[in-house]
Amino acid sequence: MKSILHLTFFFLLAVCLAAQSHHAAHNKPNPDVLYLPSDYFSSLPPASINSSKSNIGKRVEYDLFINDTTVNFTGKNRHAIAVNGQIPAPILMFTEGDTAIIHVHNLMKMETSIHWHGLLLPNRQDGVPYLTTAPVEPGETYTFTFPLIQSGTYWYHSHTMYQEQSGVYGSIVIHAADPEPKLKEYVLLLSDWTDENPASVLRYLKRGGEWYAIKKAALQSYGEAIAAGAFRDKLKQDWQRMPAMDVSDVLYDKFLVNGQPKVIFKDAQPGEIIRLRIINGSASTYFNLQYANSYLRLVAADGINIEPVSVSQLEIAVAETYDVLITVPENGAAELRATSWDITGFASVFFGSGKAINAPEMPKLNYFKMMREMGGMNKSKMDQMQHVGMNMGTMQMPEDSIQTQNHDMSGMQMNMPEQFNYNMLRALHPTILDSTLKLREIHLSLTGNMLRYVWSFDYQTLSSSDKILIRRGERVRMVFHNNTMMRHPLHLHGHFFRFLNSQGEYSPLKHTFDIKPMEVVTIEFEANESQDWFFHCHILYHMMSGMARIIGYDGSPMNVFAQTGYKKLKREDNMLFPWADLSVHSQGSWLSVNISNNKNAIEFEGRLSWQGNYETETHLLHYLDKQQYLAFYLGYDFRKNKTLPLSEQPNTKDNRRVFDAGFYYLLPMLIRSEWRIDHTGKLRLQLERRDLPLSNNFFMDWRLNTDKEYNIGLRYMIDRYLSVSTNYDSDYKWGLGLTFHY
Repeated sequence: MKSILHLTFFFLLAVCLAAQSHHAAHNKPNPDVLYLPSDYFSSLPPASINSSKSNIGKRVEYDLFINDTTVNFTGKNRHAIAVNGQIPAPILMFTEGDTAIIHVHNLMKMETSIHWHGLLLPNRQDGVPYLTTAPVEPGETYTFTFPLIQSGTYWYHSHTMYQEQSGVYGSIVIHAADPEPKLKEYVLLLSDWTDENPASVLRYLKRGGEWYAIKKAALQSYGEAIAAGAFRDKLKQDWQRMPAMDVSDVLYDKFLVNGQPKVIFKDAQPGEIIRLRIINGSASTYFNLQYANSYLRLVAADGINIEPVSVSQLEIAVAETYDVLITVPENGAAELRATSWDITGFASVFFGSGKAINAPEMPKLNYFKMMREMGGMNKSKMDQMQHVGMNMGTMQMPEDSIQTQNHDMSGMQMNMPEQFNYNMLRALHPTILDSTLKLREIHLSLTGNMLRYVWSFDYQTLSSSDKILIRRGERVRMVFHNNTMMRHPLHLHGHFFRFLNSQGEYSPLKHTFDIKPMEVVTIEFEANESQDWFFHCHILYHMMSGMARIIGYDGSPMNVFAQTGYKKLKREDNMLFPWADLSVHSQGSWLSVNISNNKNAIEFEGRLSWQGNYETETHLLHYLDKQQYLAFYLGYDFRKNKTLPLSEQPNTKDNRRVFDAGFYYLLPMLIRSEWRIDHTGKLRLQLERRDLPLSNNFFMDWRLNTDKEYNIGLRYMIDRYLSVSTNYDSDYKWGLGLTFHY
């Protein structure tokens, strides 16, 4: 009897094993499907912020030593700033409930600062110099101490001048106090690098230099427009006084992940599901992320857990963070590629070992198509687009693109993943605010002048604006209208807000969000803090050009050091920037110098013939209108173009010393008109167009006035500092030579 039972048991076992083998053979893993543990979604913590949790963790201390260093990312040695001798700075690891104690040692000869991006902490610990925290002076140490009431992926960076671009940025990982799914994880910190001094980058943007666009093939000259069949679009663009379309202002030399253009994680095992904590710590670059082996599975945004959603391509704005899950391939090393938004380069991370499996390349941008689309974006059209789904608060997604919390995703093949958009972000639990709180609604327009590179809210830079006042206990709703042709990643310090999207009461919580050209975005939050908090565009060069505001709690006292330092903070966007052009030709030389800040400029123009004739004009300008098309000026005109003494023929066209006054006005087609009268009563009208692009490197300048003077010039740019040039001047005739650009 016992033998029969044994035989029966082994027979049934064999049948089960055979059935299991047959099932597995017909259900092999699909590389496009992410197979997760069956309890993964149910085990996610409901939130990543718990301000009511008592501080039961340990004291975790770090020392950060900030010092000048030299790096070589491009084959050239360049100055940079390192933290603990490395770029990026060290990863700071904590557990929710810990107390962070971070000693920042400034070993440089200039002041520095550290801001803890996305962390909720006491105002004095936020790290904005002269506003929330005193700057760390040279040779000094500042100790930050704050409790960690949240978990997730965050980062830290300097908030002093351009130090973030130079290397002062690092990652923060705060693990949840509650148990999380046990997955291997990697931190990926994306950044951009330029061999230029960042201050020189902003100066070049202020002068409207063309070299960045030339190198990126983004100039959109008239010759290129004709070849592309976009001549009418180019004319329309100039008629509307719009500069050439571009998606990124700066030409970067390298794009990095964890300080390298390429990283390989060979310890990622075949078939393993891993968690990536991705941080965009760049100064001004958006990245598009694509994974070669399968799609990306989003599980957290800006440190907050969300309902998981699959995407084929993830766009991450400057200063955002996303946590994603990926599967390591069974064979080979799969690439996660982070491509810059202007498609000029990328950084790569490979997971696994063996033959490389590359992510797809992104197509080059069609600037003329973008020009046509942007040129048609007027207010009425955008209003219509918002009603059909572009507005974050009204857009309805198809049901199959929104995964509900109750679905069991384990082993389930999903619908084809989509390219990421904000409407995919869905909170795990309702995020609605207390409707009994008093509502304060604030509307802000994002504004800017690309020609002079001045960025602002409601045409006011930080240096010229007042605080935006709110009261503790209010429900604050902020509505943003992007009236510029650029995207802006906006960050609010010290707060998380509801980003109102198509998910309604499940709208996600964020601390940073992107807003596209002509888009309208609404956020809301409970005013539960005190004192002053910084709010700004996180593109470094936009912030340093004025796109920042201070949100202050009405009746709350300022920090002691801020009472005097506040003025210094507000002066940062209104610094003077100089630039110049010197043409040395066979018949003479021409010099143009400009020293400019947000609203004012000193312009000097001079020319000299090799026969000793010369003339100069010096003007002091003040821009009057919001768009900065109109500027009033006072000036002085000195000329000696004849051999006769000035006293014999005073104040003629060729020999004069006169004071003048007038105004400049920018006409359609980017033609600058000048209307002036001198102290003798003589009137003059002048028209000019500079930097008229004929081909990718080839430009025309022209000028004429009612004194019957005219000049036409051509130049071919060899690099950003030098052009081969020629011109014909009504007084000095024809010549050929070089033009030097500063």
